[in-house]
Amino acid sequence: MEAFKLVYLEKCRDFVTTPIEPLMLAVSVAIDAGVVISNFVLNGNSKELFNNRLQYMQVFALMEALQEYPYVTHLDLSYNHLDDAALATVVRLLKYRNTLVHVNLEGYNFTADGATKLAEELSQQGSVLEVLNLAFNPLGEAGGQALAAMLEKNTTLRVLELGNTDLGIKSLVRLASALAAHNRTLQFLSVESPLLNTVMEEGTLHFARALAANHTLRALRFGKHALRDAGAETLVAYGLVTNTTLTSLDLRCNSMSEVAGSSLARLLMENGTITSLVLSSNRLRDAGAAAVAAALPHNCSLTHLDLSSNSVEEKGLLALADGVRANSTLRSLRLWGNAFAPMASAAWLQLVRDRQTHAMPLDLDIAPYQVDHHVYVAKEDARVALLTPSAAFALAA
Repeated sequence: MEAFKLVYLEKCRDFVTTPIEPLMLAVSVAIDAGVVISNFVLNGNSKELFNNRLQYMQVFALMEALQEYPYVTHLDLSYNHLDDAALATVVRLLKYRNTLVHVNLEGYNFTADGATKLAEELSQQGSVLEVLNLAFNPLGEAGGQALAAMLEKNTTLRVLELGNTDLGIKSLVRLASALAAHNRTLQFLSVESPLLNTVMEEGTLHFARALAANHTLRALRFGKHALRDAGAETLVAYGLVTNTTLTSLDLRCNSMSEVAGSSLARLLMENGTITSLVLSSNRLRDAGAAAVAAALPHNCSLTHLDLSSNSVEEKGLLALADGVRANSTLRSLRLWGNAFAPMASAAWLQLVRDRQTHAMPLDLDIAPYQVDHHVYVAKEDARVALLTPSAAFALAA
């Protein structure tokens, strides 16, 4: 670390920029402890950098120093609001430092031009990067298509986060095509919140076909796609019922109504690999929840289910209590944001007590409790079961 410190300070002098204080502190601690730093975490949202985010020349100096440092494996420059010029220095580091396997550029503010150059580098033979987080960057259609073309050639990337990057229908279709016909290494993909100006749900059909053909992908985040009942049926019937590798599916914040309940029930009864299903912030209501509940006794793989904020009332919540009672694998459930009336509250209180009696506790985001013979439901601080890009790094190991 002493050699890195000397090189880094020399680069800062060469480029007339201020050394990054949190980094210098971490380097000094590492030198005193006799260890090396492999994870360079400089998140602009951190307490240390929130009011002093990285500037272009600071990133330039750091990337130049890291080219001569053989131990860097993780680089987190997220939320520093830097542009394509700063990204170019990261791309150059990827070219020369073949130890770097994890890069987080979330909220970095680069565009399609920067994404294209990054995609070109990751398309080259010799690329070793396994995890790439580009969420909350304005990549647009051109950037999305460049990254999709990269997936047709890249053989090392395991995790790709493209949520909230202004993807359009063309880039979604090409991403699905890459998964269907070319890529056999990607395990986690997020395409949340694209910019779609069509009601035909073409992207959903293409992703359904990709799921039928691809046997590598294990986690898909498909939230905020305005996915409706017909799209849910397409995704299930043409993709998910034949897929045997996907374990995590996130369909939060879509437009599914109670009509989609039958498709979701079919998914639970015919797919035997999905362990986590997120359906929060849809409009499944009582009928949709009852359909899901009826399928739960026939499912032996699901361990986490999120039905929070789905306008479910007493009838649906009672049905869910019966379905969960008859299921032996579910360990985590989210229900907050639905309408718990007295009968439903009492049913869930009894269910919680029964599971505890049989040493089968259920991780819930609700806490039923009784006061003067009346049962109420409060919000419980539950563990977050969302598979994030960081958590998905375990998939690449």
